[in-house]
Amino acid sequence: MLRKLVLERFKSFEHAEMTFGPLTVVVGPNASGKSNLRDALRFLHGVSRGYALAEILGEKWGEGGVLQWRGIRGGLREASFNNASSLALEIEYDTLGPSRALKSTYRIEVGVGTISSGPQVVRESLKVRGRFVFNTENIPHPSATHLRVRIDRQRLPITGLTRARPVLAQLAEYPGVGRLAREKARAALNAFSSMRFLDLSPDAMRLPSIPGQVVLGDRGENLSSVIQAICTNPAHKRGMLQWVRELTPMDVVDFTFPTDQTGRVLVTLVEQGGRAVSAYSASDGTLRFLAMVAALLGPESAQFYFFEELENGLHPTRLALLLQLIEQQTAGGDVQVVATTHSAQLLGLLGPEARSHAVESYRLEDTESTSLARLMDLPDAERIISEQGLARLHASGWIEDAVEFSAPEAA
Repeated sequence: MLRKLVLERFKSFEHAEMTFGPLTVVVGPNASGKSNLRDALRFLHGVSRGYALAEILGEKWGEGGVLQWRGIRGGLREASFNNASSLALEIEYDTLGPSRALKSTYRIEVGVGTISSGPQVVRESLKVRGRFVFNTENIPHPSATHLRVRIDRQRLPITGLTRARPVLAQLAEYPGVGRLAREKARAALNAFSSMRFLDLSPDAMRLPSIPGQVVLGDRGENLSSVIQAICTNPAHKRGMLQWVRELTPMDVVDFTFPTDQTGRVLVTLVEQGGRAVSAYSASDGTLRFLAMVAALLGPESAQFYFFEELENGLHPTRLALLLQLIEQQTAGGDVQVVATTHSAQLLGLLGPEARSHAVESYRLEDTESTSLARLMDLPDAERIISEQGLARLHASGWIEDAVEFSAPEAA
């Protein structure tokens, strides 16, 4: 489980910290940096996939010209705050030990100032329970292409690791590293690997898909085959039908999956009276509901989800049910969700646990840097929110006024 993210000179953040709960809702005006949080977490996800830094920030293409990774918005040129020569990310998280969760901290600093050489590791480290698993030694010369890495319990440093790729991914497969260090490196990669970043597109969700494709794409690709896989389990199918009936006005009693000439399936919703509505004809809001339910209940669900603008395309009266589903799925601690929103109503529907982790992303007037503030840390927030409600406070502009008043520059 992710605990805290520190951003230094990353995109619009000069320095900011964010803590995570089971469900963390991020609110803020347009261009306030909410999507840059997504990019920071996607950067860590790219590390877990073993990509080079240039591929994480840019794109990763596979054989046959297949795009495997879309990169970080803005690429290398816009990766650092105010054209700084480097950026850094630090993430605190828990990994499972033999009998309890182990607090771990991973940090990476990446040099982005030299376009000709591409992005390179400046410093990198991993700690478990406060003890270094590895940390990089000082680079002897800025033009050096390799690193020396000090491994805990090994007397001599590892040499020859490339600066073009995160050390964490290299150590997980490096033969000269001891077993314990390799296992801890792999545990860190696993903590960042099971992530989904959903920015759902109706056009992508309406595309037929091949049976057996059971991972929902970031834009909602493979929706039909994911739902088909869920329906192979009668109990899971009943649960999904119940959620669809509650979240939409449709009286859905079954899903069918007609195939085309290539063997691709397209989900069709069958109502009580026999009316069949395919994904081609279903409303955008219905497809978004289906995709979010499929993501959370699918056979290969992730441990972490990032939803862009959770309320998009959804009727306001259905938000409470959607939050109920998300809070139900995150309650056990096996799944985390971060969601951005502009909806005052959604904020007002948050339960006490989610409300305690809600965050405002903001940029003060005449400043370039994005800041983050936990809503419950604002002055007298608990009393004011309990008296007036978070929805009303957001709609009235109180949150924006409160973060500006309490910001260090205003102190």
